[in-house]
Amino acid sequence: MSSSEALRWGILGAGKIANDFIIALKTLPAEEHHVVAIGASSCDKAQSLCRQHGVKKAYGSYKEVVSDPEVQVVYVSTIHPTHKELCLLALEHGKHVLCEKPMTLNLKDAKEVMQTARDKNLFFMEALWTRFFPLVDEVKNMIGSKEIGDVKVVMASFGFASLANIPRLIEKELGGGVLLDIGIYCLNMADIFFGGEKPQHISACGHKTSDDGVDYAITVTLLYSGNRMAQILASADTDLPNECIVCGSNGSVKICAPFWSSEKIIKSDGSEKEFPLPKPYAPMNFFNSTGMRYEIQAVRKSILSGKTQSEVMPHSTTERIMGWMDEIRRQIGVTYKEDN
Repeated sequence: MSSSEALRWGILGAGKIANDFIIALKTLPAEEHHVVAIGASSCDKAQSLCRQHGVKKAYGSYKEVVSDPEVQVVYVSTIHPTHKELCLLALEHGKHVLCEKPMTLNLKDAKEVMQTARDKNLFFMEALWTRFFPLVDEVKNMIGSKEIGDVKVVMASFGFASLANIPRLIEKELGGGVLLDIGIYCLNMADIFFGGEKPQHISACGHKTSDDGVDYAITVTLLYSGNRMAQILASADTDLPNECIVCGSNGSVKICAPFWSSEKIIKSDGSEKEFPLPKPYAPMNFFNSTGMRYEIQAVRKSILSGKTQSEVMPHSTTERIMGWMDEIRRQIGVTYKEDN
């Protein structure tokens, strides 16, 4: 495609995050991004979302979306256990893919999908939107310039008491569990601010819905060389601070709640800096979802430059964090049928 063309998107799924994604996309110039089609498990669901956002094509199957010759890239927004199948379906039909996190339920499936994308020379990225925020770049620059000295500790929490009522978070067959759904954000903060370094040790424990159930509250410690560490908390039944604090040898910085889509940082000297997001044109389901615009911009930039991976969220990062989550689940005792 040329820089004068709009990137033509197909949306797989018509749920809450798909709604927010389209709103975020429409904060960007129409000559750069255009939603061509929405596909869902029923045509009625797809048609409803199409009507809300002025999208012309509604499909009652995912295959119809990836078969549409107008679609260049798909956004996979469905529940976790469907990600592998739909990513492979899109890749087999020659489409670039942005897949909502977690990319798959385990590392082996993630590797299969990413290898398929490489074999077909197609762009593929896991949608860890937080990594693309200008606010996160600001904190990385503070670390790089030694403004807070050497990073010693990263702390992050993500939890709401209301999450315990959401089936996809607590039901095993839906890929439930706080680790894969929200704990992944906390792990990504550790990975970002420790520069992708491999921890020397991972220690995890948590509460499960039942002996054979999924995790609904976890704590994880990542130990790094030089007495450095990250501490994360994730819960589906407790309201947590939902902040991320990066502590250095010469100061600290707090990413204010909700840290995964924050608009403000506070430094240890009390100074603040804000990063306002565009206002949505329609109601959104999740905090500050217009911030997805940054990952959407990154997809276009990569595809225009002929890259099959994002420099900010490459396959190696997905692989690394999926590996951590496999180990954390092993320690807590959470398995999915896809692990077999």
